[in-house]
Amino acid sequence: MFSSKLNIQQLTSLMLKSGIDTVVVCPGNRNAALVHNFHAASMTCYEVTDERSAGFFALGLIEANGGKPVAVCCTSGSAVLNLAPSVSEAFYRPLPLMVITADRPEMWIGQMDGQTMDQTNVFSGFVNKSVSLPEPSNEDERWYCNRLINEALVSLRLTRGPVHVNVRISEPMFDFSSRELPDERLVSVYGDSCGDVRLSDRLTDVIKTSSRPMILVGQMLPETASTCVRALKKLAERGVLILAETLSNVHVDDELRQLVRYDFDDVLSHGEPARPDLLITFGGHVVSKRIKAYLRKETIKCHIHVDKNSNVVDTYMSLTDKVMSEPSDFLDLLCDLLPFDGLDDYRKSWSATHVKEDMPVLSRLFGELSDEWTLHLANSSTVRKVQRIFNNKNTVYCNRGINGIEGSVSSAVGFWAGTKKPTLLIVGDLSFFYDQNALWNNYVRAKIHDAPLRILIINNGGGEIFYNFPSLRESPCFDRCVVASHDTSAKGIAEECGCIYYKATDILEFERCFYDFMNVKSKDVRIFEVFSKCY
Repeated sequence: MFSSKLNIQQLTSLMLKSGIDTVVVCPGNRNAALVHNFHAASMTCYEVTDERSAGFFALGLIEANGGKPVAVCCTSGSAVLNLAPSVSEAFYRPLPLMVITADRPEMWIGQMDGQTMDQTNVFSGFVNKSVSLPEPSNEDERWYCNRLINEALVSLRLTRGPVHVNVRISEPMFDFSSRELPDERLVSVYGDSCGDVRLSDRLTDVIKTSSRPMILVGQMLPETASTCVRALKKLAERGVLILAETLSNVHVDDELRQLVRYDFDDVLSHGEPARPDLLITFGGHVVSKRIKAYLRKETIKCHIHVDKNSNVVDTYMSLTDKVMSEPSDFLDLLCDLLPFDGLDDYRKSWSATHVKEDMPVLSRLFGELSDEWTLHLANSSTVRKVQRIFNNKNTVYCNRGINGIEGSVSSAVGFWAGTKKPTLLIVGDLSFFYDQNALWNNYVRAKIHDAPLRILIINNGGGEIFYNFPSLRESPCFDRCVVASHDTSAKGIAEECGCIYYKATDILEFERCFYDFMNVKSKDVRIFEVFSKCY
């Protein structure tokens, strides 16, 4: 029988699945349920009373077992601190030591409760990964706990140095009524920093037998995207469903652009097509909330995420396999493994055409935008609007690392100053005013080179994105404090910084100014502010 504590069950299950079956255990009350589970799971347990000695005892076991990971487990409080010497030794060797510490509920930290201190990050600087497991009370918290354990296990394998797993345990602590451990999802890892990737027979079979594979491409720099185009084109031509956002920059190839679905947000707004049995993701952030909600709705049989980092990124809550590889290398491998027979039917299920949102300003802009322009997008409504209408070959940049509105103008100006390429920024009013000092420098005022810089401001008098939350509108402070409504114009800022300014309050005014604004031969910095009636 096992402990009824779900976080302890999850940890025990995943340790067994990852081959960690040797634990040095120290006596104590708070960690007793952990020790019970290790015994009940038939792990090899060594009992050592002194925690300082126990840690080094575990290092000796690692050496004796040819470098196989070993865990050491202790109770809460100052007992944890006694492991520090052995943890630092493991860090600088490095040796794969898994430090498991029992902890009190967070609410009692600093409340003069016995053996209670802040144990999170207590080994900071001497472990490659530190996680603190909650006590899950719902499925989301269970997924979170599973993800944290997998993060520690992946780090333990890839870095070979120590990791710290802190386990919060509340009373009652000694209910040992569970007959079996849960079948927890273990994230398997393939490859290393050298790019040597060998897939398991299990994963190879899953790929070869997939009938509904989906490739989802997030944000990438154009240099990285260009290395993926050849393989993506080959996969798409043979029927594989490929979804890509504007920020992926894989749209620069004419032939590929006809085969990839960039409008999947519109497809999902009219229903739910058949779900994938194999999801392959690479690249950075994905803007679409619809695709995230759709993929998180049910567990996917197999989700492979490809990147060179050691982090566990489980955006869609179904990650089963992480491949440490350049996306282009893995795509080449995929071309040799996927069956391709019958795949086109699945892609067609995503091909329904729908009436697109009417956005006359952006439609007009992208209808005339030549390939020589580099496009920069601000966050929030701007990037979402462009995502739904963009179908050009232009390279696209956007600050999607943390998705904040600050710095959008500065990044575009910096790019323009450093590349001497025609640069167009599309930005909302709040983002522009927040970052207006981007124009307050000698590079803009002096017009340092002949390449044009154009800034199109969509001014709707506040944060348009917040109108997408109907219940939020009921707040009496919605307009003033949430939307940040205003009647500010960019005209004074533009003129003070030496920029040519245009303004349009309707589509006719926009048409009259458009060609002059986009004149690529002029090296002036030009700002075009269009107000809400234009779109």
